[in-house]
Order: sequence, then structure tokens, then C-alpha cells
Amino acid sequence: MEDVITEAAPPSRFLEEDLNIFTPPSPPLPTPFLIFPHNKLPLKPSLLIIALSPSSLALFNQTLTLTLTPLASLILPELPLSLPDHNASILPLSPDTLLAVVPFPVPPHRAHAVARTLLSIRPYSVLVLDSLDPTNFRGKLSSDEAVAFKLETSAERKMTSSEKLLGEELDYYPSGSVVDGLGAAILARCQVMNVRASLCFSWPRFDMSVVALIKGLLRRGVLRGFEFVTMNPSFPSKSFMYVVLIFCFLGATRLYASDPYLTLDYYASSCPTVFDIVRKEMECAVLSDPRNAAMIVRLHFHDCFVQGCDGSVLLDDTITLKGEKNAATNIHSLKGLGIVDKIKNIVESECPGIVSCADILTIAARDAVILVGGPYWDVPVGRKDSVTANFDLANTNLATPDESLLSIIAKFLYQGLSVTDMVALAGAHTIGMAQCKNFRSRIYGDFESTSMKNPISESHLSNLKSVCPPMGGGDNNITAMDYMTPNLFDNSFYQLLLNGEGLLNSDQEMYSSVFGIETRQLVKKYAADPLAFFRQFSESMVKMGNITNSESFFTGEVRKNCRFVNT
Repeated sequence: MEDVITEAAPPSRFLEEDLNIFTPPSPPLPTPFLIFPHNKLPLKPSLLIIALSPSSLALFNQTLTLTLTPLASLILPELPLSLPDHNASILPLSPDTLLAVVPFPVPPHRAHAVARTLLSIRPYSVLVLDSLDPTNFRGKLSSDEAVAFKLETSAERKMTSSEKLLGEELDYYPSGSVVDGLGAAILARCQVMNVRASLCFSWPRFDMSVVALIKGLLRRGVLRGFEFVTMNPSFPSKSFMYVVLIFCFLGATRLYASDPYLTLDYYASSCPTVFDIVRKEMECAVLSDPRNAAMIVRLHFHDCFVQGCDGSVLLDDTITLKGEKNAATNIHSLKGLGIVDKIKNIVESECPGIVSCADILTIAARDAVILVGGPYWDVPVGRKDSVTANFDLANTNLATPDESLLSIIAKFLYQGLSVTDMVALAGAHTIGMAQCKNFRSRIYGDFESTSMKNPISESHLSNLKSVCPPMGGGDNNITAMDYMTPNLFDNSFYQLLLNGEGLLNSDQEMYSSVFGIETRQLVKKYAADPLAFFRQFSESMVKMGNITNSESFFTGEVRKNCRFVNT
């Protein structure tokens, strides 16, 4: 039988969806990077210790990472920064020794990129503390015995016994095994860079005995100046050991056994009326001018980000003290100081010498938010007023309107605040005002490219340009950061960011920046769910308010006048 030839294509033996089985390759992941809270690169260290194993993390993690100020943070863009264990910190152990704490597992395909980033600070020598992965080890080791092995670069192997990072007491890594992961990638990178490096592998992965083994190796080797004091003799197999590191290095960070903590009933007997006084005065202040709410909240922010929440921002300049009010981020923009003075005077008449200015400002910030429709939260109290201020930290710790997203994230991480805290706390701009000099670059820059092309957006931009001319003055002209509901604490600030209408570059970056993978999702969440925003804002305000100045608990005071140290 002859085939019938037609111009129509023969029927396919496959369904159309079966033919579309090929997916394009995933885009390459962004390169890991280091962020520095104060934009200052650390000097090339003589030694970089990198803690990767659970046991080495336990040894360093408890007290050390909570008391030392990080010099830098290692960021993997694909990890959500809101989780505290996704932040790898680089800490100063001494003037010439740094510690890199990497508390999260690094996938094999990212190991070499992370290694390059860690070694970009150009250390003279490197010690990596890792552990054996039982799935990769083909030898037989007893889980009842703590052991450690080492691998070295050529540059380290040439050193004499006394010069070696780990001495000669460790055997070299045994045969019949496989080395991979971040530790191996770092060692390989050091070999290529001709850097002295040792990789110490311990077994088992986590146990009291292996922690003791690592501690002994460090005390006999590179950390001879340290004395490790175990605070908790009982050691559950799955928990962290509580350790205090006492530094013998000159200029090491001062550690206290524990900082006094804040409580909700601190003034219950000594000044029970303080909360009522603050609330009544804030009601009068906000009723007279709703903008006073934003001014008090801003004062609280600027206080806590410099030396902790210690009232230092309230101090005036004197012959012997340089305050923070004239710092670039504060000058001509700090308002509401008179409100704090008035509250303090009334509190002093009721309870002289009892309530600190730092506590008054923290309570007033909570009440200010409530009075313009925001959420309630309990305010822990018991702060002392600092007898010092820090002009330099005011210039470096506080974010600026044109700062990049990564730089602002670094400054929040430096304070112990997460990315989630940062996005939630930025929501306070829903009641804030901004000066022309702080949004001029935005409205004459990329505002049109981020905002929606509609009559409302175009009219708003036109109004902004009438308030803030491109040149020729007007620097101190102000406008609301949330033009939809400027005197109401709500989530419309985030809806403006979704529309590309954020007034400040630093705010719009949370949604529009290519690095804003996580912040963009949080903006969407808070724009859609005001209750979620209120809950997180309350939690983040308590967390920020708990940034305390340890020194003030020992050297601080309760000021009689918030503007001056007691005489």
C-alpha cells in the first residue's frame, strides 16, 4: 500500500509537555564577600585561625564571640542573614591574630569561593580547625578515643619544630581517607598562595574529650597566651561547653563575668509612677505636634547605636566632653531634646536620683509609637547613664541616607541586630520626616526608574522637587517619608517601597538592590501583613533597647540633668 503524502506534519508520538523536559541552567551564585562595619579593612594578620569543626566552634563560640567586636562578617548571599548562625564573624584575638568563626556548613561547590574570600585579608599564616566526616573516612577509628591529624602546606612543612603552628606532636593525615570540604579548600588555596598553613582534623566530630584535645593543642601551640577556664564541668554530648577565655595579650578586650540585665520591675518600688509620668507627657507632646513621636524614636535609635542605650546622645558639648550632637549624622536633625528634658524634670521631682535618662528615652520611644497608632511592647529598664559620649562612633555607627544596603546590614550586624531587625526597624520611617539634603540625590537620581509610571507617582515626584530644588539652597526643607499616612504608624511605608517610591536611597535599596534577596521578601511580607510588621517591630525594638553599655553599669550614673554629667 502506497503512503499518502500530504503537506501536513505527521502526528507526534509525544505529548507537548513531554518535549519540554529541558530546563535552563541555574544562574551562577553571587560571590561570597566580606563586609566591614566601619569600612576599615583590618591589617594583614600574622595568624588567622579558622574554626570549622563543632568542637572548635564550641571552644570559641560561647563567651568569646559575644564579647569581642567583629572586624568583619563573611556573607554567603544565598543564605538568609536573619538566622544568627548564618553569619560568620572575623574577630580580633590580639593585635596580630584573628579568629574566623564559620558556624554553618559550606556546600562543596561553594568551598573554594569561600576560601578565596577568607584569605583575601592576606594572613601570614593560617590554622584551620576541622573535623573528620565519617562518610568520607575509609579508615577505622574508635568513637571512644579523641584523635587529631594534620596536613600542611609546603611553606609550613619547611618550618622547624618550634616554629610550626601545631608542633610535631600530631601525625600527618592517614592514608585510606578522603579530604574535602571547606578546610581542604582553604589549605589548597594557601598552597597556591605559598602561605604557611596547617589543617587540623579531629575525631570524633563533637565530644568533651575532643574539645579538651583541641584546647591542649592550642595552649601548647599558637595560643600560649590564653588560659581556658571551663565554667560548666558537666558536658552533654550535643551541647556547647561554657568557656571563658582570659587574655594575656596586651590590649585585649575587657570581659565581665556577666552584665547586669534589665528587668520590667526595676522601678516597681523605687519609682512606681515613672511609666505614668512618661506616658502623660508624651501624650501632651504628640497631641501638640504628631511629628514629636518620630523625633523621640529617632533619638532612641541614635542613642542605642553609639555605645549602647546609655543616654550619651543627650549630652551637650562641654570643655571636657565632646558630645554626639554635632556629628554629621546628627547635626541639625536631632529634635525632641526638650521633651526629654521636661519629662526628666518631672521624674526628678517625684523620684530624685532614681530613673536614668537612658530609661526615660527608651520608655518615651515606646509611648511615642503607641500614640500614633503603633504596637505596644514591654520595656525592660535598669540602664545607667554614660559619663562619656563618642563623637567618632556617631559618625561611623549610624547609617546614612545614601549608604548601600550591604554597608547598612554590616552596621546592624555589628550591633547584634539581624537583617530582619533592620527591615522591621526601618519601618519607623512611616512617621518620619526627611530633610532635602538627605533625599536630593534620590529624587534627581533613580526615583523615576524605580517608581511606577502613573499620574500619582509623577505628581508626587513633582511635589518633592518643588520642596527640594536641585541646587541653590533648601537643604533643610522637609517632607514626610511616608506621604500616604505621614502621622500614622502603619505598614504603608513598605507599600511605597513596593511602588519604588521610597524617599531615601537607603530605604528603597531594601527592595530594589540586587543584593536585597532577603530584604525584598521581608518588605513584601510587611507590606501585605501589618500584624506581622507590628509583631516584628516590637520584638526588634526590645532587642535594640537591650544593647547596653557594659561600662555604664560600673562607671555610669543617674544624671540629674540629661544634658550634663553630674558634678
